[in-house]
Amino acid sequence: MSKKPISQKHADREKVENRTLSRVYYVFLLGLAAECYLFLVYRCYAWGTVKSTLAWHRVLTVGTWLGLAALIAGIVVGLLKRQDRKIRTIMTWVAGVGTFFLVTGWVMTRFFTGGAGVTAMCILVPILAVLALVYLLYQHECALSTVVLSGAMFSIWLRGASAGSGRWQLPVIVGCVVVAAALAAAIVLADRARKAGGRLWGVRVFSVECDYRIVYAVLAVAAVAVLAAAVLPAAVYYLMWGLGVLLFAELAFYTTKLM
Repeated sequence: MSKKPISQKHADREKVENRTLSRVYYVFLLGLAAECYLFLVYRCYAWGTVKSTLAWHRVLTVGTWLGLAALIAGIVVGLLKRQDRKIRTIMTWVAGVGTFFLVTGWVMTRFFTGGAGVTAMCILVPILAVLALVYLLYQHECALSTVVLSGAMFSIWLRGASAGSGRWQLPVIVGCVVVAAALAAAIVLADRARKAGGRLWGVRVFSVECDYRIVYAVLAVAAVAVLAAAVLPAAVYYLMWGLGVLLFAELAFYTTKLM
């Protein structure tokens, strides 16, 4: 097999970089549009007049069902037309938008008291948008570590918030144990991927130059921190600070690797 000329390699690399930047641009715009929509709901639904609240409740309810229909249609049509790349891409976006309206509509109408559901979505959506940008711009192992540490911090915060609740305290503790078990299973899967050259079930999940020691350390520390929060809710504040420092250090490390 003849090697590609250097000019062709540069052209291929530039094409890949342009495709990635386009995806980053679209994700950023969608995240911005979603946040503007949520702020509108926050103003008119959670803290609006009685008339606007009732009107938005109907809108959100209809949007929830339409989102469910779009999600199902996107999955079904995407699977049936999976050989057609253009249709598959369109159906992926349809399913994604449907998921957004389904989840946000259900959460905001289900947890209406005090605007809790709307507030949660206003916080969660930009976090997910940032994680999506990390996935597109950084190595897969960086995206995994960022998601794991962010999820562990959320679990620990939830444990602290539910410490004085007779209704939610036990379910959150059980959830923390489940999260820790999932992180332990992720360590096993990461080790399997290492032995397979970064692939898991034939799909590349880590880069060739991945430092698996960092992946193992992040997963292990996150699992221990979540378990510690489940047992010692008084340590929630310190655990969140520790994971926050680790998250910053991890992002700084992978940023230097891109340079």
